[in-house]
Amino acid sequence: MSIDEIEQPVVDGLFDRKDVATPADDTMQWRAALLQMVNWGGFDGLTVVPLRGDATMISGASGVGKSTILDAYTALMMPSDTKFNGASNDAVAGRARGVGQRNLLSYLRGAVDVVDDPRTGRPVEKLLRGKGGDTWGAIAMTFVNDQGGRFTALRTYYVPRRATRSGDVQMQLATQDGALPLDSLEVAVPERFHATTLKKLFPGIRVHRTYAELAAVLHARLGIGANGDGAKALRLLARIQAGNQVRSVDELYKDMVLERPSTFAAADRAIEHFDDLDTAHSAMRTEEQKLELLAPIADLHDRKVEATRRLAELDSYGVTASGDTPLRLWLLRTHLRLIEAAVVTNRAARAATADELGATTSAEQTHLSDLEGTKESHRAAGGSTLQSLALSLEQEQVVREDRLARRSVLQERLLPLIDATDAQAPDVESALLSSEAYAVLQLHAQQWLAGWQREQERNRRERDAVLRSQFPLSERQAELRRERASLEHRAGRMPARMHELRAEVARASGIGEDELPFVAELIDVAPEEARWRTAIETVLGASARMLLVPLDRLEAFSSAIDGLRLRGRLVFEGVELDLPDLGPADPERVAGKLVFQDSPFSGWVQAHVGEPSRNALCVEDADGLAGPGFRVTLAGQTRNGRRGTHGRNDARSIIGFSSTDAIADVDAELADLEERLDRVGAELVQLDQRSRVLEQQRASYDAVATARFDDLDVDGSDRRIADLERRRAEILGSDDGLQALDAQIAELSARLEETRRTRYALEQRQRELNAEHAELVDAEDDVKDRLQAIEEAGTVVLEPEQDDALAADFAAAAAPADPDDLARFAETSHRLAQRLRDAVADAEAEVRRVDDDLVQVFRVYKLQWDSPNLGTTAESYPDYARILDDIRGEGLAARRSEWRRRLTEWSGQDLVPLVGAMAASVEEIEDRLEPINAILRRLEFGASGDRLRIRLRRLAPAQVQTFMKDLRAVSSGSTNDLGEEALEQRFADLSRFMQQLRRPSQVGEATASLTDRERLLDVRRHVEISAERYDHTTGELRATYRTLGEKSGGESQELVAFIVGSALRFRLGDEMRSRPRFAPVFLDEGFVKADSEFAGRAVQAWRGLGFQLIVGVPLDKVTGLEPHMDELLAITKNSTTHQSWITPITDAGASSTRVRGDVTSR
Repeated sequence: MSIDEIEQPVVDGLFDRKDVATPADDTMQWRAALLQMVNWGGFDGLTVVPLRGDATMISGASGVGKSTILDAYTALMMPSDTKFNGASNDAVAGRARGVGQRNLLSYLRGAVDVVDDPRTGRPVEKLLRGKGGDTWGAIAMTFVNDQGGRFTALRTYYVPRRATRSGDVQMQLATQDGALPLDSLEVAVPERFHATTLKKLFPGIRVHRTYAELAAVLHARLGIGANGDGAKALRLLARIQAGNQVRSVDELYKDMVLERPSTFAAADRAIEHFDDLDTAHSAMRTEEQKLELLAPIADLHDRKVEATRRLAELDSYGVTASGDTPLRLWLLRTHLRLIEAAVVTNRAARAATADELGATTSAEQTHLSDLEGTKESHRAAGGSTLQSLALSLEQEQVVREDRLARRSVLQERLLPLIDATDAQAPDVESALLSSEAYAVLQLHAQQWLAGWQREQERNRRERDAVLRSQFPLSERQAELRRERASLEHRAGRMPARMHELRAEVARASGIGEDELPFVAELIDVAPEEARWRTAIETVLGASARMLLVPLDRLEAFSSAIDGLRLRGRLVFEGVELDLPDLGPADPERVAGKLVFQDSPFSGWVQAHVGEPSRNALCVEDADGLAGPGFRVTLAGQTRNGRRGTHGRNDARSIIGFSSTDAIADVDAELADLEERLDRVGAELVQLDQRSRVLEQQRASYDAVATARFDDLDVDGSDRRIADLERRRAEILGSDDGLQALDAQIAELSARLEETRRTRYALEQRQRELNAEHAELVDAEDDVKDRLQAIEEAGTVVLEPEQDDALAADFAAAAAPADPDDLARFAETSHRLAQRLRDAVADAEAEVRRVDDDLVQVFRVYKLQWDSPNLGTTAESYPDYARILDDIRGEGLAARRSEWRRRLTEWSGQDLVPLVGAMAASVEEIEDRLEPINAILRRLEFGASGDRLRIRLRRLAPAQVQTFMKDLRAVSSGSTNDLGEEALEQRFADLSRFMQQLRRPSQVGEATASLTDRERLLDVRRHVEISAERYDHTTGELRATYRTLGEKSGGESQELVAFIVGSALRFRLGDEMRSRPRFAPVFLDEGFVKADSEFAGRAVQAWRGLGFQLIVGVPLDKVTGLEPHMDELLAITKNSTTHQSWITPITDAGASSTRVRGDVTSR
């Protein structure tokens, strides 16, 4: 079908009316006439879509290709960042034409579906074209004007085989003044639609290199937009075509009509200018941070230099070296100096001591001579009797001291014990006052000692008896502890000795212990039958101790254990495994009161305990034992006919799955044993204490029995001394001369004794000084020899500075003692050596610390301000020192001066345009309303013929008011007279304010929610848009529309049509013309929520505004829109080949004609 055929008038179709009324002015209108698609989506080959009349409806089942046709128009006319039709892409998210959405590549290759590759598991597209090879496609739209002029826009696509995204598709953009049939386009495919090839194929065609060139031609030729607003008009057309759901008039108007306000551009320009100031501030801050970081390195370097100097100094002493060193030389010289000084001091002391000793000896001889003369005179005057009395008195005093010592020992250590432990003993205090009382005490002691041996033997027999009772208790305690330790690590209640026997045979046979259970471990008394445990333990005691061996391994098991020497008797039996369960047993018998462990042995165990010889009938007491069969009472007495038993060999229960109860029983018995053993221990302690007391009593009584009273009679000695002193005093009182001589003898004796002590001390001092002199001489000779050897070798030199430094260190090492103290020289020398070694270690540690600190600083510097010329080792200090000097010299000052200059120059004038833009943008929104309202005044709205108008209400959010106040504040004012702190505060205020204006990507914020930038700069949010319906004759307000949810689908779509249509007229720049110059408006799934009446009014609104409608409609909405459409195009799809075709529907009497290009599969 050609363009000429499409333009022929249709007079016998479904609708019979005139095409377009003659305009009142000379406005020439362009209409879409013919859409051509080649290899697009499900339309294989060339497919033409005829667009007749004012309103064309494209319908078909879901997925046949309605949106495909509308997306072809979008791909042809709109920029590449425009999303394809929203009706098909609303279910997915992502960027425009991205993965997961319909995109250029999927349309050109005819993507049908996605399946997972069975080999890789990755999704693979099912394609109609281009699988494993190149493919191509094209879209063209021919527009026709009122004067018959034609204009065609064309896009060609070449898809290489390896293309994986839309950007890999090679595209050509072209326009032609006239029709452009695409049936011959395939000849240009080998050249990939080269511009030269297209120009040869279609003479007069214009090939455009960019979409901007194409858009400029489209805007100019088709009259899209006015004054360069064509791009905005096309964007609005794309929004209209997408048909996105809106919730309110405010949202509808702002999304469809209003463009992004100029406030954003003004803010971006202000931010761009402020960034220069911010960069200068950052540079200044960087220099400050560098200064702050590097400032310590000078002090660190000085510390390192000092530590290195100290190390060199200490190294020059030879602190850590062996052999002859300056330190050794200094110590020898110092030692020699101290020895020489000590020799001089010793020589003087020896001379003084010799003189003093001679004088003392002479005085001693004089005192001795005077004493002998005085004694001779005393004897001559009758003093022999006084001398005899004095000798007796001295002897008696010695006797008294001996008696007092014996008596004190007896009183303090022995007698109190007798008094405290023997109630029958006489009073020990009064026994020492007379010989008769003491004889009574001695008699009692002898009697007690006679019976002591019997008492001690009786105490020993009692202790042995207690010890014999303790042994079995201790043995039982050890046994229970072993039992408990065994039970803690296994299930069941079997005794440890049985478990040890099992472990031994298990190791020998190679069978696991869990494969060799005891019967007791496979059964347990049911909780509700716990009172029958004693009866069950009595009946099954022997069987419970039996070890079960899998029958198929019995022979090997028996052979393996035959050579073992077991410490007990082990009963085992081979049993069959996995026998069937026997089901519930009689609850009145033993088997019925048991629960069985789920195991391969459970079937055999059930049968075993169910045998009549074991499955006793349980009766309450002995009265129930009479009767046939095996019976057992609650107490455990059994009877089988006339034969019975009673009692248990082992009081502990062994039947059960879990060891918890057994451990509790063991713990209880252990607690009882602890109490009994504590009592036995206390009894032993008491007996041992009694034995010790008896031994101490024996020692006391033995001492009393052997002691003589005369050896303890201190009072007798006191009486004897008093008598002697009385007799001496009587003699002295009767002769004054003797009394005077006696006093002289006493005085001379004292002087002689004092002189002798002095002589003894001087002789000792003389011997010490002579020995000291000998030692000093020997030490002096030794030190001189060693010092002479070092000096003669000449390998060690001691500088004066070193001598002074070592002297200071030596004095510090000796403090607080005297450094010239020869006696402490060895100690001080060791302390000096240690001090110097510590100084070496401290200096080395200081160097390491400084190096570590420098490295840390340098690493941080490199991390923040990396430079390939800088290292991070301590050897890099000169480089960083130069940086620090530069910063301190001119760097920081220059940066601060530059920042101050820029801040002074940045007076806020860059924000003045933003202030104006904020006000102007709102005014522009208000100004835009009038031409739209002017268009709406000419259109009847609703069934009653009312009119519609758009109202604007300014909002005043608190945040916006604060923002505007801050904006006016920061955009005014001067910084010329501000100090440093004020400047910093001014800049901080500016930074906080400008932060609000930055894009989220500039501040690192997520964009999921509304940002401050959008909230403050988007003045569209500062106004509220609503619609009002009013009587155009009286001006009466009939209704106000804010939200669309409260209206029916048809009402809301009629309202949308009026608002969007009038806005489109304004955006196209045709608000003052009788009709728009560019008429085509594509709607995907338009009017789907409206009934026939409202849909008709919405269509009439679009047509009344002079637009040509092309509407994609689902099948179920065709009947509602059909009366208001001029043309109906039906799309059909083959479910097998997935290919689609278009059929124009005329009227019921005419035959259908399928319009398609190349041969298309049905």
